[in-house]
Amino acid sequence: MTVTIRDVAKKAGCSIKTVSRVVNQELHVKPELRKLVLSVIDELGYVPNISARRLVQKRSYTICIMLHASGTFQSSLISKVLDLGYEGNYDILIQTYYPSFSTSRNKIAALINERRIDGLVTTQPCDSDPFLNELIKNSKLPHVHIAPLNPTGGTPYVSAEDYTGAYQMTERLIELGHYRIGLLMGLRNHRTSLDRLYGFRAAMEHHNLPFNEQLAVDSEDNFPGGYTAARILMGLSHAPSAIFALSDEAAAGALYALNELGIGVPAQVSLVSFGDMGFSHQIWPGITTVKYPIEKIVEQSVNMLIDLVEGRQASAKQVIFPMTIVERGSTAPKN
Repeated sequence: MTVTIRDVAKKAGCSIKTVSRVVNQELHVKPELRKLVLSVIDELGYVPNISARRLVQKRSYTICIMLHASGTFQSSLISKVLDLGYEGNYDILIQTYYPSFSTSRNKIAALINERRIDGLVTTQPCDSDPFLNELIKNSKLPHVHIAPLNPTGGTPYVSAEDYTGAYQMTERLIELGHYRIGLLMGLRNHRTSLDRLYGFRAAMEHHNLPFNEQLAVDSEDNFPGGYTAARILMGLSHAPSAIFALSDEAAAGALYALNELGIGVPAQVSLVSFGDMGFSHQIWPGITTVKYPIEKIVEQSVNMLIDLVEGRQASAKQVIFPMTIVERGSTAPKN
């Protein structure tokens, strides 16, 4: 037999309206009574009529996470977002967005204009698309950025100290005696890649070491990109003694290329990366990496968005998390 809201109210000794307020996470319910109602809901196994709630409140209880591509970063982000959304009673829509495709633009326009979503989290480089930014601005849709390319004063965002992380990792390589360091650049239209580049350059300049454009190779943040870039670097007449890949996937590709060339890591070349998304400790040797706080970033951005959706003031406009270096077996002093 289906348990109804009336059954919950009777068991808890309160009104149906009070149960409704608890279910809808509204205010004006005493903490003790809210706790009692929630325990009765759990005891009876009551499942609210979500469709009816959405109709009455004119809300979708759906938040959209917008991504541009697939990869380890995106997979880690999606996994954490789904956990958080479930705990917060929101459905999660993962939406890819490609600005150059009219079908992609039309799809996101329909989602926003028809209010099929209550809020939106954008990741780079989606946040730098003029069409999307204008669409969000006109709709007044609650919106949070993750690591935006061009942060604006009005939109809350969450990021990490990419500049500092790259600076500290570069200093670590310099301390090991590596003065000629190859850099696998990543995508220059990503804020994270640019900040990491600036951090790398600043550390080199601080130690009076020249930034050699020949050693900074543009590459995709993936295995093939890292593989190709590493082979380019090691083909130079004066090859680097260390390689700094700006993603774990690119580092894995670089490691494969070095092994293929018979170059020992770290005996002949040290290799470091950015991310620590999962497999950097599962390959041999384990990659020394700057740990990107993906779980904290996702949790903060989703919580900020839900605050905005529910009419509360976001706890902060900008949140930037620190990074740490995780030492593994891919680095050694220069011979």
